[in-house]
Amino acid sequence: MLGSLSYYENPSGSVFYRATKKELILFLFSAFLFLLGCYLMSVAGLPELGENVSSFLWGAVLASVGFFLSWFNGKRWMWLMIGVAVLGRLLLLPLPASEDLVRRMWEGEVLDSNFNPYQVTPGAQELELLRGDAWERIGDKDEVSSQPPLSLAIFRLLHGMGFNEWGIKTIIVVVDIWICIILAMRYGSRKAALYGWNPLVAFSVAGEGHMESLMLLPALGGFLIWEAWVDRKGGAAIISTNGGLSGGPGQMVSFAALLMGLAAAMNLVFLPIVIWMFWHVLVKSGIKTGTAILLVGLIPLIAFNGWGSVSLNIDLKMVSPFSASVLPDTLSLVPGTLSRIGVGLSHEFFFWLLLVISLLLLFRNSSMERFANLYTGTYLVLAVVVYPSSFLWMAPFALGAMHLGFRLVSMSAFIYYVSYLGGEGPVVLGWWCSVALWIPFVIGILWYFFKCRSKSSGFYVRSY
Repeated sequence: MLGSLSYYENPSGSVFYRATKKELILFLFSAFLFLLGCYLMSVAGLPELGENVSSFLWGAVLASVGFFLSWFNGKRWMWLMIGVAVLGRLLLLPLPASEDLVRRMWEGEVLDSNFNPYQVTPGAQELELLRGDAWERIGDKDEVSSQPPLSLAIFRLLHGMGFNEWGIKTIIVVVDIWICIILAMRYGSRKAALYGWNPLVAFSVAGEGHMESLMLLPALGGFLIWEAWVDRKGGAAIISTNGGLSGGPGQMVSFAALLMGLAAAMNLVFLPIVIWMFWHVLVKSGIKTGTAILLVGLIPLIAFNGWGSVSLNIDLKMVSPFSASVLPDTLSLVPGTLSRIGVGLSHEFFFWLLLVISLLLLFRNSSMERFANLYTGTYLVLAVVVYPSSFLWMAPFALGAMHLGFRLVSMSAFIYYVSYLGGEGPVVLGWWCSVALWIPFVIGILWYFFKCRSKSSGFYVRSY
């Protein structure tokens, strides 16, 4: 017999298939290109140094080609797929941490030394004794901290436990690998590879050390619990018909709201999803149950933001994603395009515009997957400050639907690093580079909006 027998989810109901040599060759070839690309990016070094950019981009191109070919892999060889994902991250792990992680670590040290990062800047004289190699790598030394209180508390704890840069990166990568395993167990190897073999995910998490995986894990957990206990069982009305909050569905939805609230406490971008959960339960199961779900979802935000307000005197506007202006080293589609043509609008305008659109989506969409994908896509289009790692925020909700926009931007986002060519720091991304980066993402969002109106798996339809 050719190939081997493996479990395979197919419409016919058969659990066995015969894997062809062509499928195996494609799987191995895409894995080879992905790993080779990761290795070349690691050897090249972080692209913040101009001389590294060309070699880095060659690695990114090869990894992206391997990622693209993985779209055509079958739902098989799950543990081999996970092994390739792990190896790719291990290849990128030796890269030095990005300025973002270095700053978070340093602010954790500052807080652990009884100074307030929300009031004292890295350049302050009273922190001179804390200056070292990490301090030299921090940018914007005249700016106070803008990370959420929960994030600051995490890095304070890690510093107090003695974790260095490599230890923290290892923790972030381990969490990311756990996400790969969860996705593979839920969706199979083909869809899980959209995250595991994703070059943007691998480089942002394992290479630069962004903490996205720490917030994506609870967001993914909340989404999968909601999908299993609500969307696949007929809607939120099952809560009131199965014992309310004391019943099984009610308890699981409460846990899902708590996990999503934990993600929102680390990044306020996820807060509207908590609000959507509240509204959906309110409409289907009554005001008492809906209010309870809202309170459970807000527990992490109230606890840690309250701690930040009382103990650290933080102005919560400082940690709002829309609190900054358009910066030259960030991506920004609508605000950036308007700024290029001389139309300068305040960041408050885009905040209120997103709020209005989010409310419309809230009332219009009855599945979390569709609301979350449309909301996060709209947020990234309207956001004043976007970095390549920001596109990872779509991952928990986009993978089940194989969101075309998420897949395309996972490759086109590397165009951002073209701005580092010939210099020691980022410059304004050229017009044509911006078009090449954003157009695939916008096309994918429009494709999802018009084509993905129901789950192809048949678990649920758009309206109950």
